[in-house]
Amino acid sequence: MKVSIKWLKEFVDFSLNPAELADALTMAGLEVEDIIPDSRDKGDSILEISVTPNRPDCLSIRGIAHEISAILKLPFKDKSASVEKEEGVRPLIEIKEPDLCPRYASRIIHGIKVKPSPEWIAKRIESHGFRPANNIVDITNYVLLEMGHPMHAFDLDKLESNMIVVKTAGSVKKFQTLDSEERTLSQDMLLIWDAKNPVAIAGVMGGLNTEISPSTVNVLLESAYFDPLSIRRTSKALNLSTEASYRFERGTDIKRLVPALDRATQLIIEIAGGKTTRTTDVYVKPFSPVNISVDFKKINNILGTDIKPSTVQELLTGLGLENKAKGPVITVSPPSFRQDIQRNVDVIEEIARLYGYDKIPATLPAVTMQPVNENTKWTLIKTVKDSIRKSGYSEAINYSFLNPLTLDKLRLPPEDTRRNLVKIRNPLRKEEEALRTTLIPALLDNLRLNINRGERSLRFFEISRVFSQSQDQSPKSLGSAGQKLPEEVLKMAAVYLKDSGPFLWQDRQDGFYDLKGALEGLLQELKIKNYSFIQDTSISEPFLHPGKSCFIKIGNQTIGVTGTLHPDVAQSFDVPTETSLSELDISRLLSCIPSKTTYTPLPKYPYIERDLAIIVSEDITTAQVEDVILKVNSDLIESIKLFDIYSGKPIPHGKKSLAFSIRYRVGDRTLTDNEVNQLHAKIVSELENSLKAELRS
Repeated sequence: MKVSIKWLKEFVDFSLNPAELADALTMAGLEVEDIIPDSRDKGDSILEISVTPNRPDCLSIRGIAHEISAILKLPFKDKSASVEKEEGVRPLIEIKEPDLCPRYASRIIHGIKVKPSPEWIAKRIESHGFRPANNIVDITNYVLLEMGHPMHAFDLDKLESNMIVVKTAGSVKKFQTLDSEERTLSQDMLLIWDAKNPVAIAGVMGGLNTEISPSTVNVLLESAYFDPLSIRRTSKALNLSTEASYRFERGTDIKRLVPALDRATQLIIEIAGGKTTRTTDVYVKPFSPVNISVDFKKINNILGTDIKPSTVQELLTGLGLENKAKGPVITVSPPSFRQDIQRNVDVIEEIARLYGYDKIPATLPAVTMQPVNENTKWTLIKTVKDSIRKSGYSEAINYSFLNPLTLDKLRLPPEDTRRNLVKIRNPLRKEEEALRTTLIPALLDNLRLNINRGERSLRFFEISRVFSQSQDQSPKSLGSAGQKLPEEVLKMAAVYLKDSGPFLWQDRQDGFYDLKGALEGLLQELKIKNYSFIQDTSISEPFLHPGKSCFIKIGNQTIGVTGTLHPDVAQSFDVPTETSLSELDISRLLSCIPSKTTYTPLPKYPYIERDLAIIVSEDITTAQVEDVILKVNSDLIESIKLFDIYSGKPIPHGKKSLAFSIRYRVGDRTLTDNEVNQLHAKIVSELENSLKAELRS
């Protein structure tokens, strides 16, 4: 907001130089960003003030002057307009949308002469960023700067009768504004109409069909209050921001729109001549002030001050806030131009900034330290992160956006639920127009980026939410505005590329097993025991190699997948085919963590260990063998460890050798060799019957 110091002095007689005034305003919360000498008026300076969105009352010379009056405790000299000889037929006004336009006032001025503005008006509005047009338009801009209330002048002879109707666009789809652009309207946008046609987009810009021209003789002058939210939506939808919309969408002073109309009328008659009718003022929803009660003690407790009640009243009165003290409480009634004051803390803030932040002593607050209740969920997530980091993985943080084409690169079929995308209305990039339904693409992009920079051994993981269109039809799935909310699921994904370069020793283990080991370490740290890695040939994850992937289960619940990247997907993302990856549903994982941990004492009695080597079909998994062993007598079996897998001569084709170390122990006595031998033989027999296993000699 540009503000002329000379113009300010027409309202408040102060003696501060520009620098001193800038400092006083800044300390009161109106930051002065720059002081610019006025190139048209050598004795004047222009202050560039940054006005916060909650202070629309300061978007005018009068508003800033009112602040200076309160800050410096100087008299405020308001301007009153005098309009004489009001005669003729007043305009008719009909407001069909009182919620969007609670007040509309206008008057007609006959017999004006359109010409260039006087030099003093042209210079003033130009020094404040407006381009002079003609005396009528320039006067409305002058009053906007001076009083903060936007107005619009219509050529009366271009209107269908002298009637104004305020209503929404309805079926009207197009409207040409003053800048000669044809705007596409939505049915809920508020328009100003004559008896038949729209003539302006309310609060934003007038229409080309009723603009003021050199041939204009009669004008209809408008001054209204529009709902800020409605103007903000219209301005944003049309991508059209004007000085009028900038003020209307922040909230103008509904009580001062008629004085602004009178001021503009006075200037038009003085400069352009003419005679005016009386004002038609339709005020359907009068302003009703709220009363805010504040305890004097609370004011000083919050600010850490000792301000006297009389000083509090003096400060508030200077700001134009009506107040009345009764005992320990002061009741404040904010005026129509301060609708940002709604709570007692707002009143206290006004007292603080006017009293002076620099006068408030610096003291340490007296607080009682209380322990914060620990969030169990996030504590467990931290455990998950710490565990995976201990396996050498670095955490990645990516944007939650997705290019829908990456789902094709992942080979997801059309019916896959991960194609139920939530589209973004205003994406940062057109290529990333949806919220992601999987973390895999982003991690593969991270992998490719690092490979291109010469890295060869890479381990990344990410924990974040994924989003999809909700299939829930219940009321709980709806937001506060009744719209369908997306489903959110917390997931973890990990990607691993094992360095295949030369080493001092040969490591033939596939990277898949390294990643699987990290996941097993995570599950063990979470005290989860009944987990398994199951390869199911009937179903598979499209982006994983069908022969080198498996599902991760806890009990009967599937919590994720892990495996080697499918060669086609690896080619699509331009990463090596030996890349291993995994994706887990963290919510399901956390639900499987035991609620309490049971500790057992160290065993008093020794264990007996036996090795078992069997030959089974290649499609038999280790988990199947372990299940059969445990079913024989799990009370005596302390642990089962696989220590060797072998296929090749002399093992028959289509079979493999699995070697296990089984540890037997009980807690109340020492087992005998005879007991263990009998149990071991029973295990061999059960394996032979259930899995057609052969004991390897």
